[in-house]
Amino acid sequence: MEKVITYTLNAGNYKAEIINYGAMIKSFYIDDVDVVLGLQDYDTFASEKGFLSQVVGPFANRISNAEFTMDGVKYKLENNRGSYNIHSGSRTFGKVFWDCIEKSDDSVTLFLHSPESAGFPGDIDTTLKYTLTCDGELKLHYTMTTTKKTPVNITNHVYFTLGKKDSRDITITLPADSYVATDREGIPTEITPVENTEFDLRKPVKVGSLRGGDFDHCFILNKDAVIKAESDDLVLTCTTDLPGVQFYTAGGMNKKEKAKDGSALVPFSGFALESEYFPNFPNRPDFKGKFLLPGEIYETETVYKLKRK
Repeated sequence: MEKVITYTLNAGNYKAEIINYGAMIKSFYIDDVDVVLGLQDYDTFASEKGFLSQVVGPFANRISNAEFTMDGVKYKLENNRGSYNIHSGSRTFGKVFWDCIEKSDDSVTLFLHSPESAGFPGDIDTTLKYTLTCDGELKLHYTMTTTKKTPVNITNHVYFTLGKKDSRDITITLPADSYVATDREGIPTEITPVENTEFDLRKPVKVGSLRGGDFDHCFILNKDAVIKAESDDLVLTCTTDLPGVQFYTAGGMNKKEKAKDGSALVPFSGFALESEYFPNFPNRPDFKGKFLLPGEIYETETVYKLKRK
């Protein structure tokens, strides 16, 4: 049985812990304050179904009817949530061990070879480099290759708290003029302007003041968007080269598992900012997405930056 290893990154008054199982972000500290919602132990990480802190791949978010057709061939995936596939199913990259190929004081590089499985074509090699800087940036740099054409939509499903017990108490600024509307199962229906809706997060707003704080939607980012989440004394920003981010406030979290501080994981225990292409894009040619080709190198980077007010 493989062993769970924790890699500690240090830079100035910041610290982050990364574990080889699922390439997870276990913690992200400013001084002695950890802003990541995690679980108590490895066994809980392995069995829980909320994808906490995991690298989700090769495909994040939903694929309708758990299937897609590419170049005239239908690919059947795992129905792991209702009628659809979410976050690649039980063989997601977050449920396996990654290899450490490089480690320094402020960075760690992890590698995963994922043989063709769970319906997605191609053997996929993924490298993820985490880098922590003295000004509070936690950089996630992904590189992917494949042996067959395949849709990719990799992300990190880390949940943040910013010292709050309830994500509805967070103030959010999300520069997006439109979002991906969904049906009751969260399957995308259409791209919709946020103007004059409860999805207009372009100016600072307390999460709980809109929709009861219940968000699980892909927002289409404006150019050079800087997403900002704030508590009383902390600010977390998120930037990415991807076109969208899934803002999830964990309204569906209702589990028996406990967080690493011993508290129960209840609805709205944390929030996630999952950088991504648009959900269900293999079935929606009008949505932005990425089909990775053999011989091609795909790279993407997302940066979370933490500071005090």
